[in-house]
Amino acid sequence: MTLKLPAGLVVLFIALVLQFWFASFGWYLDLAFAAVISFAFIFDFWPFMVLLLAAVFILNWKPTASIEILVFALYPIAAHFSRSLLHWATWLVNVFAIFAGFLILYLVAGHGTLRPAFFIPDVVAGMLFGAISLLLLHQWQ
Repeated sequence: MTLKLPAGLVVLFIALVLQFWFASFGWYLDLAFAAVISFAFIFDFWPFMVLLLAAVFILNWKPTASIEILVFALYPIAAHFSRSLLHWATWLVNVFAIFAGFLILYLVAGHGTLRPAFFIPDVVAGMLFGAISLLLLHQWQ
């Protein structure tokens, strides 16, 4: 029995707890988004979908899906299927995918506006959390 999926659930839980904890101080970081993008490079399709759907159901408390939650759900799926296209080091592709994902999320959710005061801390925190997630979970590959 492998502990890869339970370890992914623990990392996702930590990301969500930290995300909600930072939000209580007024710092809105999308750590769960970074974690799910990192999961796209670590897990096979079905375990990845379990983790992605768990994150979507926890974060989307409304009965309908917003455009932000659609980007949150569809971008990691695209990253999962395109992970074999770039033949760079996995950590480098992961960092690039997190940056691109945050850029797309901010452009879609902010209706085309990027505010550096919000974008830069979110991207840096997301890249750090995603890199740590990848480092911790990559050992089970």
